[in-house]
Amino acid sequence: MNADEHAVTLVAGGGLDDEDRLILRELGALVSAYDPVPADLVERIGVALTVEALQAEVAELHLVGEPALAVRADESIEAGTITFTTDVLTVMISVHPEGGGVRVDGWAAPAGELQVELHQGGDVSTTTSDPDGRFSFADATHGPARLVLRRACDPTVPVVTPQIEL
Repeated sequence: MNADEHAVTLVAGGGLDDEDRLILRELGALVSAYDPVPADLVERIGVALTVEALQAEVAELHLVGEPALAVRADESIEAGTITFTTDVLTVMISVHPEGGGVRVDGWAAPAGELQVELHQGGDVSTTTSDPDGRFSFADATHGPARLVLRRACDPTVPVVTPQIEL
């Protein structure tokens, strides 16, 4: 056994003392202050696992015009008109302030009736598009959101958009 292995064995064999606990508390406080866990991490993990479990079509985001606010690439973005595309569906939404919240108007192609869900935090609002693929949510709130669209021809494989900021 070399010197390093001997030192590791001695340290591993002993329990934590008060000084060890103090160091760990200070390290925990430092990590919490400079690299906190995102508040919505559990929700994001849940959505990611749900998407994977459903083998969903994940829509690619395309901004139309300039976003009102852009932040880190792994965060949500705020924009007025956004297009999402997959191999099976293209969806364009337009977001407008209305009252204290926002109105989301959407159009899907190819045209047809879709079940459309607006996920915001733990809340889910549901509507059905008209035969031309149009849908709207008049009472959405500001904040992070994503759409889940289910086609009548294949309802078990939803189309899920990336998270956006309404």
